Amino acid sequence: MFFRTLLIGVLFLSCSKNSYNNPCDPESKSFAMTFLVMEVSGEEKNSCFLGLTIKDNFGLLLSTTTGRISEHGGNATVGSSLAIKLNLGSEPKQDVNVNIVVSNPSYATVIPTSIVWTSNDWNTERVITVTAVNDTLLNGTRDFLIRLVPTSADNTLRLQERLISMQIIDNDKRLFVNSTLTKGNLGGIAGADATCSSDPKCPVGSQCKAMLSTDSGIRRATITGDVGDGQVDWVLKPFASYFQSDNTTPIGTTNAVSLFTLPIVNGIESPGVTTWTGLGTSWQTDPNDCSNWTNSISGNGIVGSSSSNNVALINNLNVACTSDLKFYCAEQ
Repeated sequence: MFFRTLLIGVLFLSCSKNSYNNPCDPESKSFAMTFLVMEVSGEEKNSCFLGLTIKDNFGLLLSTTTGRISEHGGNATVGSSLAIKLNLGSEPKQDVNVNIVVSNPSYATVIPTSIVWTSNDWNTERVITVTAVNDTLLNGTRDFLIRLVPTSADNTLRLQERLISMQIIDNDKRLFVNSTLTKGNLGGIAGADATCSSDPKCPVGSQCKAMLSTDSGIRRATITGDVGDGQVDWVLKPFASYFQSDNTTPIGTTNAVSLFTLPIVNGIESPGVTTWTGLGTSWQTDPNDCSNWTNSISGNGIVGSSSSNNVALINNLNVACTSDLKFYCAEQ
């Protein structure tokens, strides 16, 4: 708008008779140049003539041209959503139709897929909602585009295709057995988490935590079996698909309360190894946890079998804390 005002002011000041290279003189070279500049800037007429009309038309307006959504935050099939506001810059003489297209429909959906503005409702704000598809693939963060393609029989409108650059964040994770044998003193939950994050199986740039439960409540999957109530710092995520450390073999998909409904597709690692868990048969805490994983001298701890796809995965035996065993780690 500032550019237009400045241009008009310059043109009016230069419109006196006999001015050098007068843009108001049809025989001047500046006359043609002025019309070219005004066409680019959206003016309909040369300001040296009566009836000047300034076109205040900015086409299709968006509240944002970038966005990020996640597979996390919804349910088993959809993730989080992002609402984007659309407005039309000026009143159209004919209907304006906008088709909305997702460059990769396996990443996200958009509602609605088309919008129509008329001369009666052109100044009504519209909203489109982009929603992540929650797949069961270990495919990381991905980029895609939302294309908005406006069309109208009103050729005075400056309508152009608009693009929204989007990212979708994966919620699918790795679940693995740590690489070193350790007696029941794992350094508590903090020490076990540090071991998981430094393990070579933990993906570069990711944090990994120990899938352990403690009687003290430092980490808890559920109070009531399989319900997911009273969770504290639990390491699995809701509606997330987990894979073995080979990044290919599926383990299973958690439910709404971040627990596996047993049996699952595959165990966490084969061939099977015995792993500390501290978990009961229905994910509740078992009091046998080597004094909250700080004792290697006395007491017992509940263990699981890594190759099992049923309850033995988390609760198989009760063994002495003097045993050298491994434990499960979950990517966060």
